[in-house]
Amino acid sequence: MGTAVEEFKQRQYRVLVGLGHPDNVEGLMSIASVFARRQQGRIIALSVLLTADEQARANAEAVVAQAEDFGAELGIAVDPVVEPAADVPTGIMQVLAHTSADLVLLGFSPPAIEDAPYSEVPARITEALAGLVGCSLAIVAFPDDPDDHLRLLVPITPLSDPAVGRDLARIAALFGGAAITFLGMLPADTPEDEFAQSVALLREGVDSLNLDETKEFDLDGTPAAQCVFGAEARQMGGDNARAVFMIHAHM
Repeated sequence: MGTAVEEFKQRQYRVLVGLGHPDNVEGLMSIASVFARRQQGRIIALSVLLTADEQARANAEAVVAQAEDFGAELGIAVDPVVEPAADVPTGIMQVLAHTSADLVLLGFSPPAIEDAPYSEVPARITEALAGLVGCSLAIVAFPDDPDDHLRLLVPITPLSDPAVGRDLARIAALFGGAAITFLGMLPADTPEDEFAQSVALLREGVDSLNLDETKEFDLDGTPAAQCVFGAEARQMGGDNARAVFMIHAHM
């Protein structure tokens, strides 16, 4: 019986939610819960433990417990995970290795928040996940002003599920709208004879969402750098992935 249950859990759609700052827990879990409910799946609530300090572990456990309680209120299964690691990207990749999540959802907090390991938009995480892993990724910036919209960074790769982009657009509407930045990314070793065709296919994937008010930015241009996530988009050309375009949409 136990084996059958575990096999069923492994087949379920899984949303891995990276939890750092407690203020982001409810917002991230709200978005993740929509995906989990639609897919009859479950949420993996992850806090990466960067030190062996007892207070740090207590804080991490409190954050994932908060997520678990939130899921229980909504009737959604939540697996709380505290993962020790040298840094946040490594911790996320370690958990991905044995959970095979379908979607990774991360929060972005302004760097002014002290002692928040998720406070920097994780270019290294994005490069690693979008370049190497077949799951989808979304980074969420929550507004300081409750009247402002959510802001999302969604890397699009040849392995991305296009339905995730459509679902994010629909979910954003439930939260009163959002500004979504789609970042086209290709493996760094994409052959030159395939490159232009691959970029065109990624653009078509964004166009197929039929979003209003879309605008494409030159990644090296000043307007792109001034956008939310613009500076981070320019850093995405790591060893394993290459950022090729940035399309900004308002919803």
